[in-house]
Amino acid sequence: MEENQKEVTKSTILKHYLSSLLVYGVVLLFISFCPAFRENVGDNGFNYITFFVIYYIGYAFFALPIFFKTKPVSILNSKNVAILEYVKKQFTKTSTPEERLKVLEPNEFEKQSMVELFVKSFFGVYCINLICTKYLPTFDYNISFLKEMFSQAITYAASGQGLFMGLIQYIDDTSDMWLTLIFMLTIIIFAISYLSDLNLFRNKIKSVDTTPLGIISCIICFYPFTILTNALVKSYTEGSIPVENLALRIVLDVISVVANLVILISVARLGTKSGNLTNRGIVKGFPYNIVRHPNYIMQVVYIIATTIPIYFVSDLSVLGKIVLTFGMFAWILIFYLRAITEERHLLKDSEYQKYTEEVKYRFIPNLF
Repeated sequence: MEENQKEVTKSTILKHYLSSLLVYGVVLLFISFCPAFRENVGDNGFNYITFFVIYYIGYAFFALPIFFKTKPVSILNSKNVAILEYVKKQFTKTSTPEERLKVLEPNEFEKQSMVELFVKSFFGVYCINLICTKYLPTFDYNISFLKEMFSQAITYAASGQGLFMGLIQYIDDTSDMWLTLIFMLTIIIFAISYLSDLNLFRNKIKSVDTTPLGIISCIICFYPFTILTNALVKSYTEGSIPVENLALRIVLDVISVVANLVILISVARLGTKSGNLTNRGIVKGFPYNIVRHPNYIMQVVYIIATTIPIYFVSDLSVLGKIVLTFGMFAWILIFYLRAITEERHLLKDSEYQKYTEEVKYRFIPNLF
């Protein structure tokens, strides 16, 4: 959308504010009644739809006075206004199919605006859903469990088994809980990022990836699209895979925790610039000063570590193990595509081009 105004006027602010209320209101209604989003909403306690209702009411009350006070220049190119103008265009009369197709095709700014709205809405809802329905209700229990297991490990070590065996026992008992806490912290950072787009946080979205391959390779990793992905890409779904060998179990547990800890560190380094399909600015600190995609390579390590146990499940046929092995490689390919499409998008930014000259490797230093 082209905008000729050089000054943020009251009418421009009102237009953006009312457009945003309408667009966000439609999104709120959709997530409130769409079965895929309501599936995990419980009858009791705080749920993520309540969170977004409060978020929407807060925006309705506080956004307008803030806009009048700060007069942000970004309002001159309001993406919510662009979305409504695109919708409005669809009601114009056309005389030929060619004209109708021309009206249907969004310009680049309209396309960027719609994909950005999808990214914020879909992933924002996804993150808040997990926080409200999975992580917060079990947080107190997880912390208490970790404390109890630590006390037992100390007792076990003091009983004559030794400090090393006490540590082994603690890792064996608590690795799943540590993974849950790491997942929670990672999701919280993502949630803050998706629900904010502010100069204050230095996380204004510069551009979004609007390519079909970039969008599809990303969203198929997230519910509800994983329903289709899991139907096509077979994976072990019987819960935690038992590994009889203690040494192997400990090694796989440590690899899984460390891999996800590196993912958490990489997401924390991005901070409020985190997010799928978006460019909010380039970050060069650790671990991004070693490889360009530490998150994805650690995802691959985690996939491999959690797939290895299938070879030790006695009641799984050889054919079943082969199918699940292909599933593992399919997931690795998906994350590879995500990295490649993400980089293709970011390479449009001159700052990222300079970054690729400084950090040569995508995944493994001096190798790949």
